[in-house]
Amino acid sequence: MIQINEIMNLSMFKNFKVLCGKEYLTNNVNTAVILEYESSRINYAGYCFGYFVLVSYFFAATNPELVNGSIKNLIQKKVSGIALKIHPDEKLPQEIVDLAVENHVPIVTFYEEFMEDLIININESLKTRSQYVVWEEKLHKILSEKCTPEAIERIALEINGDFKRKIITANLISKEPSSNLQVHTYFDSLMYHRAKLEQSKPWIFVKYELSVILICSFSDEDLKELNPVSYVKNLLSQNGFLSDAFYIGISDTPLLLKQLNEAIEKAQMASTIGKFQSTTPMLYSNTGIYKYSMKIIQQEVICNEIKSKIKILEDYDKQHEANLIKTLVSFVNNNGDYTAISNECFQHTNTIRYRIKKAESLLNLDESTADEEITILIRCFLLLKNLR
Repeated sequence: MIQINEIMNLSMFKNFKVLCGKEYLTNNVNTAVILEYESSRINYAGYCFGYFVLVSYFFAATNPELVNGSIKNLIQKKVSGIALKIHPDEKLPQEIVDLAVENHVPIVTFYEEFMEDLIININESLKTRSQYVVWEEKLHKILSEKCTPEAIERIALEINGDFKRKIITANLISKEPSSNLQVHTYFDSLMYHRAKLEQSKPWIFVKYELSVILICSFSDEDLKELNPVSYVKNLLSQNGFLSDAFYIGISDTPLLLKQLNEAIEKAQMASTIGKFQSTTPMLYSNTGIYKYSMKIIQQEVICNEIKSKIKILEDYDKQHEANLIKTLVSFVNNNGDYTAISNECFQHTNTIRYRIKKAESLLNLDESTADEEITILIRCFLLLKNLR
């Protein structure tokens, strides 16, 4: 399945214009067809939502009733969209435009492109997209089910039979607000670039939810001079991805193919922490204490407890304008250095000490471990804010 606005992003559709129904370009397309005008071959019974129909308007000069009637029939069948091949100086009757808008059928126009080439382009995208969905489902199985190492390796080789023994992975999160449409657009671009490359390759890009995962594999010999960051960036560039458009997390310590789930989780964690710290690429080996915080907030019971404790502080701050949370964040970021905290918060050190003691009291923290609990609490809180 593909949306019409995604079709408009394909390479061959760059010169298309939207005649009407721009707000309906999110209509889904399951198949693309060319309307044949020979009366014996027209069968409107088969047309319905999900069809993207390519129509030539050139026959209107000799048989306008047939052409306009055909377009009206398509609209009344509520097809997903119509692509009309029409001379730039020619106009479609207003009654047809009005009917299209009324029935939520967008009409886009083109002139120079061959309809057969357009059909091929759309169908290739649909086929490739279906393959990405299959790969995404296989990755989901690896990541969400308790697969044995042998099963993980088998599923990985189903995704790419050219994988070698050792792997590193990268997870890409768009810096712009992401959506399935945007992620699919990345893969439509990737499809174009892959066509230029050799078929056999020990790496692959896989769509996973709203991110892109790159799985790279190597022999032991390959790893001797590997620079993970340079390698990943080169692959992104070769395949039409702009590195600067993403927060990139890399599981930089090579693992065995049967540990693919672990490698992907590390890359996902690194990209999230990199986004939080505005650092990209972020190597998993450089994530520091935040990789432990990530594991903590993934536990539902503990995560709910963190949110509950933060709400106590937020409520107190709202009622008393006390800035407890701001002070605790400074406390953690400055490793408990009261002079640095005082300078950052523009408050006397005694005020800082009072706020921290007040927070400990509100949260009922044990004095012997209060500093450590505050550090864990605040680091988890900051990560949770980033994940919202």
